Amino acid sequence: MSKEEKDKAPELRSPEQIRWDTLRPYLLDPRENYPEPYHILEFNEVGFGKIGGFGAISGQRKNGKTFLIAQLMAAILGCDGNERTKQYLPGLVVPDRTLEFLGHPPKVMYVDTEMEKLSSAKVLRRVHWLCNQDMSQPFPGDRFSVLWLKNMPSDDNVAVHRKRYDLIRMGLDAIQPDVVFIDGLRDLLASINDEESITKILNDFGSLAEERNLNIWMALHQNPSRKNDDDDAKMRGWAGTEYGNKVSDTLVSIKIKKPEGVTFVVKQQDARDKDMDDWTFEITEDAGMLGVPRIITKGTNLNSKSKEQPTCDDPKQIREWIETAKSTYQWPMTRVDVKKMVFGEIGGVKNKDKQQADLMAAMNLGFLEESTVKSGNGSYMVQPPEDLPF
Repeated sequence: MSKEEKDKAPELRSPEQIRWDTLRPYLLDPRENYPEPYHILEFNEVGFGKIGGFGAISGQRKNGKTFLIAQLMAAILGCDGNERTKQYLPGLVVPDRTLEFLGHPPKVMYVDTEMEKLSSAKVLRRVHWLCNQDMSQPFPGDRFSVLWLKNMPSDDNVAVHRKRYDLIRMGLDAIQPDVVFIDGLRDLLASINDEESITKILNDFGSLAEERNLNIWMALHQNPSRKNDDDDAKMRGWAGTEYGNKVSDTLVSIKIKKPEGVTFVVKQQDARDKDMDDWTFEITEDAGMLGVPRIITKGTNLNSKSKEQPTCDDPKQIREWIETAKSTYQWPMTRVDVKKMVFGEIGGVKNKDKQQADLMAAMNLGFLEESTVKSGNGSYMVQPPEDLPF
């Protein structure tokens, strides 16, 4: 072999070199500066819904999952500072950091596989109304698309669940959304225990989410439970187990029936990052018979009879802490800062659930009230009244 031929010949690698060359792209480097994740939404300044990953919407049947999805979609689409969106969904916003990362207002694709066409159309109009947009016209900038895939024509060659999946993939390529909501996951599978299909869907959607900076949410019912507020209830079947292992957040909607009316509590059942507050919403008739959700309270006091549920300190003690804080800190403050500085630093309360319980007690007792000033995320800040009660 000539010198010229030797120079052109590929370099021979040892088996050990081949192994290391194969592994190297998958090894984490401690010298690398890995960026913090971007979240499509935050609630009370805590981010959730990882861009490049999955989120789950769950709950018992008829417990407000679709109303929860409408809130999330409206908050994303109303990120331009829309006043109606802020009024009905206080504290639920797209972080500025995420908008800068995306470089444009996010686009949303909603896929309905469960409801009748009219019910699905109501979701579309509900979101339009919450964003103060014309309900009879396409969303400005084609930022909101709805695929209705409940009734699919039969085909001997292609199973219905597979056809739905193929149409969703087609929609992802054609619409190029930033956020996808699939209501629900079960109808993309031959059965709730279809191991092969759920593995393929999660691998496929997971790769797309990472490659395209997508945030994908899929809804799946919980296993039946006698209690709506059963924290141990898991998502159904093999699909629920596998999906639960992949998601960064699981939001659960819980219906609460009381003599004074029906409300819904949203709980973050699982979180890969920082835990966020629960919130309560009601269904209003502000848009006539359409029925639109409105966040009315924020707090974790759902299972008030539970022995593990934190309770507030002595109201007199809370009043003393706030009285001290009036002359110590500059007001108004965000709820996050109140919990950290008033209850954490002055009161010495370290447990975050306990801080939240004290905050809710202070609001209910009139020791704190909403100010007219909003924080950077659009939620109203709080302050003590001029004269504290008793």
